[in-house]
Amino acid sequence: MDHLPACDGCSNDHCIRNVPLFATLDREAIHALTSQMTHRTYKKGEILVREGDPALGFTVLREGSAKAYKTTFDGREQILYIFPQNDYFGARFLFTEEKVPYSVEALEETKVCILSKAQFAHLLAEYSSVALQIIEAMANRMSRLETAMQSMGGRNAELRIASLLLEFKDTYGQEKDGYVEINLPLSREGLANYLGIARETLSRKLTQLEEEKVIENIGSKTIRLLDVKRLTELSVVFD
Repeated sequence: MDHLPACDGCSNDHCIRNVPLFATLDREAIHALTSQMTHRTYKKGEILVREGDPALGFTVLREGSAKAYKTTFDGREQILYIFPQNDYFGARFLFTEEKVPYSVEALEETKVCILSKAQFAHLLAEYSSVALQIIEAMANRMSRLETAMQSMGGRNAELRIASLLLEFKDTYGQEKDGYVEINLPLSREGLANYLGIARETLSRKLTQLEEEKVIENIGSKTIRLLDVKRLTELSVVFD
C-alpha cells in the first residue's frame, strides 16, 4: 500500500464524532483515534479497494458515499451494500490477513479516514475500550447483514422496495414541504441490481406505489415519500 498522508484535516466533529460508533467516546479517546488515522480523497467512480486486493484497514467515510459490490462469473455487477456518510467498512480486516472479497467504489467525491492493522494494534495497547467498541460494532453489523439476507430471500419485490426506501429515508432523506425527499445514491438500474430484481419490475412497482399515493417520483434520482406509514406496512414480513 502506498503512503497515506496524516489525517491533519480530521476534527472531533467532522471526522469521528459524527460516526455513531464513536459518538460516546471521550475527548482523550477521540484524539487517540484520530492521531492514528490517515486519509484519502476519491473522485466519483474511483475504486477505494478492489476485490482481491489487500485491505486498506478500518475505513470511515467522513464525506460522500460508496457502494460495495462483487463481479459475478458472467461479468455482472452485484451491489452488496451502500455506505452513506459517516458509515464504515473493513473492521474484519483488522483481525485477519484475508484479501477483500468485494470492491468499493465512490458514488460521489468521498473523503475517508483509515485505520490500518498496525495502527489498530497500537490503539489496542493504549485504549482497549476503543478497540472493544470496534469489535462489538463489527459483530452487530454482521448480525444485521445476516438477518437481512435471510429475510430478503423470501420477500417479494414490493417488500424489498419498501424496505430499501425506508433504509434510504434515514440516510439520504431530507425534509421538504412537509414530506421526506430521498436523493437516491444509485441509478434505477443500480437500485434494481441492489434489490436483486429486474429493472422493469422496479419501474412497474414504483409506478404502482405512485398511483397508490405512497410515493411521488420526482425525476429519476429523487423520490418523495407521501405515506411513510403505508410504506412501513409494506415492509413488514408476516410469517
